[in-house]
Amino acid sequence: MDSREIIKRTHRISALIGYAVFAALLLYLVLAELLKAKLAPFHGLYGLKDMQSIKNYRYLFYGLSAASVILARLLQALLLQKKPADTPLDLLNKLHRTYLILVIMSELPAMFGLILFLLWGLTRDFYILLGISVVVLFIFFPRRQAWEQWLVEKTGRQDWAAGD
Repeated sequence: MDSREIIKRTHRISALIGYAVFAALLLYLVLAELLKAKLAPFHGLYGLKDMQSIKNYRYLFYGLSAASVILARLLQALLLQKKPADTPLDLLNKLHRTYLILVIMSELPAMFGLILFLLWGLTRDFYILLGISVVVLFIFFPRRQAWEQWLVEKTGRQDWAAGD
């Protein structure tokens, strides 16, 4: 099997996981809309009425969302560092593993938003954090051409070159 075929197959797995995460985000949206429709007016499952506590939890979950995005970016730089002994296949495995982590981490803001929605019915916060997750997923979604270019740069071998 040639290098382009190996890249193509490995990328396909990462892309499918990215699509699965996007499907999970859509599932969160459907779940929220169903709860709002069936339990109207939906004020959350946890009866915390202290607005200051709710505000503090909102800050906490927005902060965790921001931290998860920043951590994902730092992990990307850290995990994609080339070691002298890395073979092209090792580098491809690094790409695959790194992008799996990044794609899965892109779901975290939506999960935090879903928690806010389920606990206190904070619909707007859910939508904002869901939107952030979609944007972060788009940013970290694995792109085969970028993978091929990165592999050529790191290996210096043109047999890992882009294009079919």
